[in-house]
Amino acid sequence: MIPQRYIIATLFIAAMLLLFAVVQAPRPVTSGGVSAVEVPAVMNLGSYESLAELRLEDGWAPRFQGALDPDQSEPWPFEGGFGTPWEPASPYLGDQGLALNGPQGRSEVVLWRGLEWRRYRFDAPLASARLDPARGNRLLVTLQMGDGRFETRLLEVPEGRVIWSTESGPWSRFSWDGKAVLLGFFEKAEPRGESRLLLTALSLEADTGEPTLAAWDEPGLPPPPRGLATKPEALSDDGRDLPGARLELPWHAGDRFWFPRGDRLWHGGVLGWSAWSLLGGRWRRAAAGPGLLTAQPPQRMALAAPLPEEGMARRTSPVDAVAWAPVAAGALPWPAWDPAWAWRENGAFDAWDQRWNESALPPERQRQALIEAYRPEWRAATNLRASVKGWLPGGPEVALREPLGAAWIWVGDRVLLVRLVEAERVRLLKKLLR
Repeated sequence: MIPQRYIIATLFIAAMLLLFAVVQAPRPVTSGGVSAVEVPAVMNLGSYESLAELRLEDGWAPRFQGALDPDQSEPWPFEGGFGTPWEPASPYLGDQGLALNGPQGRSEVVLWRGLEWRRYRFDAPLASARLDPARGNRLLVTLQMGDGRFETRLLEVPEGRVIWSTESGPWSRFSWDGKAVLLGFFEKAEPRGESRLLLTALSLEADTGEPTLAAWDEPGLPPPPRGLATKPEALSDDGRDLPGARLELPWHAGDRFWFPRGDRLWHGGVLGWSAWSLLGGRWRRAAAGPGLLTAQPPQRMALAAPLPEEGMARRTSPVDAVAWAPVAAGALPWPAWDPAWAWRENGAFDAWDQRWNESALPPERQRQALIEAYRPEWRAATNLRASVKGWLPGGPEVALREPLGAAWIWVGDRVLLVRLVEAERVRLLKKLLR
C-alpha cells in the first residue's frame, strides 16, 4: 500500500506542472513559452463570431418590394454581393445596417452604431436605401409615396436630420466617389414614342443652384434624338419641379448608365454611347459614338464596336475622361456585364466566385459554410413563424461583405451580422477593393 504522503506529494507536483504549463503556454517561444501549431483558416469555417443581432417583428423583412434599378432586370432581393458603390441597391448597408419593410406601409433603416441599433422610421415603403460610399455619414432613401409616386430623402447619420427631400423615381444612387446623388424617373412617353429617362444630379458639397437642363447642342456631335426635351418648357410638371442639373436620355431595353464621379456620367445602349461632364452646373457631352459600352468597375469603361468586315474592335478608357486605348486582338472576350464584377488589370471576379481570365483569389468558401452553420436556426424559425417559409423557402439568406470582413445572415425571425473568418481571400479582397 502506497503511503498517503506520497500520493499527496504526487498530486501537488502534478498540479504545479499544470499551473506552470497554463502560465507559460501563451508566451512566445523566445520567452520560454510553448509553440502551437497554427490552424488553417479554412478549418475554422463554421464557427463565426456574432457582431450584432436584430430580432424581427412578424411581417418585417429586409427586402424591397418591387424596386427596380436601371442596372438590373429583376427586383431585389439579390443575395450577396461586395456592397460596392456600382452595384444596385441592396437592403444590407455594408457592415453598418439594413433596411426593412413592414406592414401597413411602414419601413425603417436600422444602423449598428456604438454597440446599439439606431432606427430611422418612415411611413412609406422603401424602394432603396444606401449609405454614401466615402464616409458612411449620409443615408439616401427612396420611398414609395403612392401609386407611381416616389420621394427621395438625404439624411445625416447618425443624427437623422433630413438635409433635403424631393420627388423622384423608384430608385436613387450615390456617385462612386460619394460626392453627389443621381436620381430621376421616366417621363411619360407619347403613344408609340420611345421612353425618356430624366436624371438630375445633386451635389453633397455645394448648393445646387438654379436647375438646368442639358441642351444637346455640343459642336461636332450628333443632334438630340427626336422628341427629347432640351428646354425646361418641354418637361412634364414633375420634371420642371426637379432641382439640380437635369439630363434627359433616350431609353431602350438593355440601356444602362454609370455615375463614377459627381461630375461624370456614361450612358450606353442600342443607339450607341455618350459620355457627359458637368460643367458650370450643366451637363455637356464630352464624346459620343457607336458601339456597345459597358463598365469595368472600379477601373475603367469598355467599348466594343464591329469592324468593317468581321470581328470586334475593343477599347478601354478611364472613368473620369474619354481617352480610348485599344485592347490587344488576342485578349480573351469580356464576360457579359454584371454590376457585381470587380475588375483588375489581368482579370475580374465577383462575390459568387465567377472569374474572368487570371485571378489570384482563392475560391469563395464561406457562403456555403454560413448557410450550413445557420440552417438549424432557420429550421427553428420556420416552426415559430409561418411567414418564414414564404420568405426563405430554401434556407437562411446570406449576404457577404467580404471587403469589410462581415456577412449578414437572415434566418427568418432575426438578422445577424457576423465576422467572417480572416481567410486569405478576405485579406486580398480588402486590399483590392478598398
